[in-house]
Amino acid sequence: MGPEFINRVIKTSLVVSALGFLFVTVYYNFKFGAGILMGTLWGCANLYFLTNLITEIFSPGKEVRKGKIILIALVKFPLLYLIGYALLIIKFFPPISLVSGFTLIFLVMFLKALGRWLLSLETSKKPETKSTNEVKKKNVNG
Repeated sequence: MGPEFINRVIKTSLVVSALGFLFVTVYYNFKFGAGILMGTLWGCANLYFLTNLITEIFSPGKEVRKGKIILIALVKFPLLYLIGYALLIIKFFPPISLVSGFTLIFLVMFLKALGRWLLSLETSKKPETKSTNEVKKKNVNG
């Protein structure tokens, strides 16, 4: 699982949160639905910048570009966290909705990893077909 896994998690989280926003807005409350969407957007941006920062620093065989690392760090840490602080301070969104949106990313990540694990179990335990059983019997008998 590499950066492509993280990119798929981000895309899936955004789609799920957009659908969740629609359902929660229609059946419950606009502010709560928008809070879920904003929490997911903030969390996805955080995960995106963190992934870029880590891959920029620890990629083997790639030259470390200090300017790009500083730029990512300046956007991620002060700016992104200031936006998160502002989301909490303005009190437009219920805090539980922001936390729910942020946690949605981890749920998507867990379910995607679980799916990959279950699929790897299926491919490692291939059932023997009748033709392979017959070939084995012929090899043993003849």
